Amino acid sequence: MISSRPEITEVFPAVGKPALTYVERDEGRYEKNLKNGLLNPGQICVLTGPSKTGKTSLYRQVLPQIRRQELTVRCSGNLTPGAFWASALENLDFRRLSESSQSWGADLTTKIGVNGEAGWSWLAKIMSSIGFEVSGKGEYGVKKEFITAPVNAKHLIPLLQEMPIQLIVEDFHYLEDSVKREVFQQWKSFVDEGISVLVVSTTHHATDIARANQDLSGRVRLIDVGKWEETDLAKIPAKGFSLLQIKHSQVTANNIARESVGLPIITQQICQQIAFNHDMSPGSIKRSTTISAHTVVEAQKYVAENMYSNHKSDYDQLITGPRQRRRKHATYEKILASFALDPLKFSLSFSELQERVESLCIDSSNIPSGSIKAALKALEKFQMRKKISLLDWHESEGRLYIVTPSFLFYLRQMLENSTPGESITQKLLILFKENLELKMMPGSEDGQSSLFETAIYLTPKKPDNP
Repeated sequence: MISSRPEITEVFPAVGKPALTYVERDEGRYEKNLKNGLLNPGQICVLTGPSKTGKTSLYRQVLPQIRRQELTVRCSGNLTPGAFWASALENLDFRRLSESSQSWGADLTTKIGVNGEAGWSWLAKIMSSIGFEVSGKGEYGVKKEFITAPVNAKHLIPLLQEMPIQLIVEDFHYLEDSVKREVFQQWKSFVDEGISVLVVSTTHHATDIARANQDLSGRVRLIDVGKWEETDLAKIPAKGFSLLQIKHSQVTANNIARESVGLPIITQQICQQIAFNHDMSPGSIKRSTTISAHTVVEAQKYVAENMYSNHKSDYDQLITGPRQRRRKHATYEKILASFALDPLKFSLSFSELQERVESLCIDSSNIPSGSIKAALKALEKFQMRKKISLLDWHESEGRLYIVTPSFLFYLRQMLENSTPGESITQKLLILFKENLELKMMPGSEDGQSSLFETAIYLTPKKPDNP
């Protein structure tokens, strides 16, 4: 008898939108807000949130519900306004559009053919109505001419009006300021023609959209997804383990959610690793047992070490950063470590940051606020020089953002597996105390060991029977 149980990777995908374990947060509030925004003619929806909080999964959940196929422009620093719009046409897939429309019960065969084979010829015909003439022959020739021709927003209007397509702009903040202003100026024609646009960006770049063109004030709808609550994250393992017929408890789901630092992708990855390590063979003893706390800890460690090991170099570079030879305080280490403290936050005001840094100071040797401010300014230059992006200090807002929140997961796991102490704060205090005592540890520059090196040096031996 063939089991109807789905594959582990279908239930808990390590990347991409989860089909079987998708969770609507806050009773579907974000889905409703995005749907309402996109259905409003001429609305520019700005979907923001920290990295890896499910922004792409959210709009891919909503678009089929309003019967639209995504047409995505991914921005980079070298895109010109013309290249911006040309890249939209380059990503246009009439075959996929035809398949999607058929699944929605829509018939586009008279326009683009049964399988979208006549799509580019159809586009050339409707573009001629606005004075855009194409001399290329055949579908390939027409497409090639389109994506190499100088195009702007008005050239896409007939396409977006006639076809069930949603224009999506990813990483808008990467564009040069002059390009942002010109693109937004052209978007006014979309607003006038009742065409909605979805812009996806990170929270700390949300203000870039508003600043790009003040004329669009009142026409932009901001939807910020923010950090996930643990109660919503816990629904992912509850759903998935039930589908896989793996015994589990609510305590297990809550533990996984708590260590996922507000990021659903980490929850998915931890659950996938637990499932892979679970004996799923029929009649096995392990399959009939409830997931243990030790199994969860081992899965979290595996995910941190094998899927987020890139953060080790970020961490080492930042804490051995600028002015290392002259610094009096461990300011950089403590700024970084402050994000690991509970309650977890993806951004900190200067007063919050100062309070957290003070809580990590040993023997009441507080770091002056001037030193913290100087460190934040030096940190920005250091990151630019090293071509890394981990923290982002917005001086005008007086707020520090963690650009890559998955760093918090890596940091907390390193502390959990290498340092004694009951709480994260205790672990960090022990680390900083030992760091001072081990200044002359062999191999450290200027007699100053990095926090990460100290953590490895202090790693306790594991008991034989954990």
